[in-house]
Formats: sequence, C-alpha cells, structure tokens
Amino acid sequence: MKVLLINPAFYDKSEFKNRYSDYLDWVKGGNLYIAPFEPPLGLAYLTAYLKKQGESVELIDMQGLMMDSVELVKRIEDSKADLIGITSMTTTFPAAIKVAGIVREKSPKSKIILGGVHPTIDPEGVLAHHEVDFVIRGEGEEAIYGLVKALKGEGTFEEVDGLCYRDGENYIIKEKAVIEDTNSIPMPDYDAFPVEQYIKHNQYLRGMRGISVLISRGCPFDCTFCAVHQTMGRKWRVKSPELLVNDIITLKNKYNLDGIWFKDSIFNMNKKWIAEFCNLMIEKKVNIAWQINTRIDLVDEEQIKLMKKAGLTQIDFGVESGSNRTLERLHKHINVDEIKEKIDIAHKYVKVFGFFMIGVPGEKEEDVLKTFELAKELNLDTSSWSIYSPLPGSTLYDELVKEGKVKKVNFEFEEIHFTKAYEGICEIPPKRLKELYKEINEYFYKKSKQAVN
Repeated sequence: MKVLLINPAFYDKSEFKNRYSDYLDWVKGGNLYIAPFEPPLGLAYLTAYLKKQGESVELIDMQGLMMDSVELVKRIEDSKADLIGITSMTTTFPAAIKVAGIVREKSPKSKIILGGVHPTIDPEGVLAHHEVDFVIRGEGEEAIYGLVKALKGEGTFEEVDGLCYRDGENYIIKEKAVIEDTNSIPMPDYDAFPVEQYIKHNQYLRGMRGISVLISRGCPFDCTFCAVHQTMGRKWRVKSPELLVNDIITLKNKYNLDGIWFKDSIFNMNKKWIAEFCNLMIEKKVNIAWQINTRIDLVDEEQIKLMKKAGLTQIDFGVESGSNRTLERLHKHINVDEIKEKIDIAHKYVKVFGFFMIGVPGEKEEDVLKTFELAKELNLDTSSWSIYSPLPGSTLYDELVKEGKVKKVNFEFEEIHFTKAYEGICEIPPKRLKELYKEINEYFYKKSKQAVN
C-alpha cells in the first residue's frame, strides 16, 4: 500500500515567497511568526515509523518546497497513493481542507486522513467535511500504521486507538492516541523533506547551520493560551539520553550541522534526565551547539552551568508579558520580578531569547507598553513577538466563546497566525494594536542590526 503525507503551507507559493522576502529583516531579528517556517517533524516521524514497518511512504512538504496547488496536483497524480494523510494545525486548517478537496478530485480512489493539532481538538468538525474519510486524534505513528493494516484487511478500524471516522450518519470519535514508550519511535526521516531549506532558515534566524529537533511529548502546565495538553496530554515523556545523543551525532555528521534547536516547549523538565544527557554529550565529545525552550520558573543555575559545558549556547524563554495582570490571566505562575531575576541568571552563561505576546484578552495599551519596556530592560539577545490569537482547545478560547467575543460557527481560521489583531479580544483597537506590533518589531530589529554591526 502506498502512503502519501502532505504538509500544507500557511500561504500559497507566491504569497509566501513575497512575505518571506518582505519580512526577512524581522526574521533575522528573531520573529518566528511573521513567516512561519518549521520542518514538518510530525510527518517525518510518521514517515520514519511507516518505513520501519516496511510500508511505502512519501512526504510532500508544500511549505519547504514553496509549492502551489498546480504543482501539488501533478505530484498527487504521479504518486497513485492509496492513503493520503494531511497534517493540520488550526492555522493551516483551511489550507488542509483545500488540499483534501484537490486529492478527492484528482485521486478519487484514495482514502484521506487528517491528523495534527486541529483534528485532535475538533474531530467532528473535521469529519463534517466530506472530503475527509478519517481523523487521527493525538500521536499518529501507531494509529496510521493500524489504519494501513486495516485497509489491507489485516485488522479493523475499531481496533485502532485514536482513529475517528463516519459510520453512516454517526461519528465514531475516540480518545487521543498516546504512545507511552517514546523510545519505540525512530528518529524523524529528515530526508523526507527539503532539509537544506530549513538549515538555511536557521542560519538566518540563529546564525548557525542547524536544524530543529523534537524529543518529548506532553506538558503538565496550564497556560491558558495553549492547547498542547489537549493534543499530547499532561504527562511528559522523553526519549532516553542514550538514544538522543546517538541521534544528534547522526544528524551532525549527515548534514554537517553546527547546531541543534530543541523545539520542545520545555526541555529541562527532569533534572536527572538532563544530567544524564549532558554527561553523555561531554563524554562522547559531540561538540555541537544546542539551544532550548523552557519556562522562567524552571531556571536552575547549576543546571545551566552543566548544560553550557555540554554545548548549550542559548535559552529561549516564554516570558510572554511585562504586566503582572496579564501574566496572571495567562496562568504563567510567575511575576515580573522573577522574570528579571531568572533571566539575569541565565544571561551569565548563555544567550537569552524571549517570546512575547501582546493583545491578550483584557489587555489595555498600558499592559503592552509594560511588556515593551520589560523587554528593553532585560536586554535580551533576540526576541520574537506575536499578537494573541484564540486557539481552539485552550482555556482562553473557551472563555472568549462563553463571553460571546468569539463565535465557534463563524471562526475565521485564516486569521490565526499570530500577526493579526481581532476586534474585541483586548481593549486596544485592532489598528492601534497593529501599530504597536510594528513599532516593537522595528525597534528590536534595528537593535539586533546595531549589535551585529
């Protein structure tokens, strides 16, 4: 059986190229949202898993290839795939459904499955689109292989955890699939997508020949703007230090890398695991730079010292806001004084990058200006700024629906890519919020340019 996996793009080919070139200065300044460009590691995990089981699988990365629908049609027709899987975040859901429509028209015998964040959160809404035959909720490696076997007559749909589908007029909706043993999942198939495009992007963004890596699943925290606990659960699961170090060595040698960017929301959740990982990196003399994401309240000075010795060069913190009122609304469980203290500690050893968000529900302009001033005071090496967008599955989204500020039925998915301003979400008019967003980004881009010069 032939499986084809597709990563839709946020924008079509020409729009993305134009947007990317227009905002390249902001990208170089650290902005991760204005032109989102991340390797499809979720699909690459599925590709690797299916290949390990002996299945025939291909991945089309429309984003990485900057592919338009005309090119996609030809690739679909040439593939003659039996099962076509499409990944979808909430931000890319309209694009994913458009791709599903193209598949249905050009390859009518193919079965179509959607997976990823948005189908996990709203399986019924996705299945209401009759272009879609199946939805996978949660982690997809074992589920998609189970579906492949069922389609070959080697099992049933009912036996596959996380597999949702229509049965006549009824929807069969299952709980999320969760893989407890992350060591059973092979390293993502980086050759399945245009890896050099993403390495080049990292050179713009991080100043090194590097690539993103994901090694853990789940998050126990309760940030109200995030829905990750809905997709991967609250239990944190991570690959063993031994397997991870071997994977890093493989990536370094195969792609001539100078660095690794761990994209996990929280890298240093477990002190024992961190110590084992760092000691192995030192013992094996891996000699590669690496960067991580973490929370302000997980800063540990002795741990940072050890990580630096093992190659850590930068920590990315989810600061989010310089307003204690906003931090409380986001359930960050930190305050501005703690932010200053912990970033000062980190800055003694490594570069520091900050994620910030403006336009949070209830925010006034004074809250945004506090965030701007805090970011200046922190003297970060780089930062990335977003405008709050209501994500289905998050606590804040549910609150906004209840308050009548967001309507589920008419929700404009196209607006959710963290650079546009909604009417009525915060107390700042959208036009003014966009002006503030531009002013902040321009300030930090100019600052980063001055630092380079």
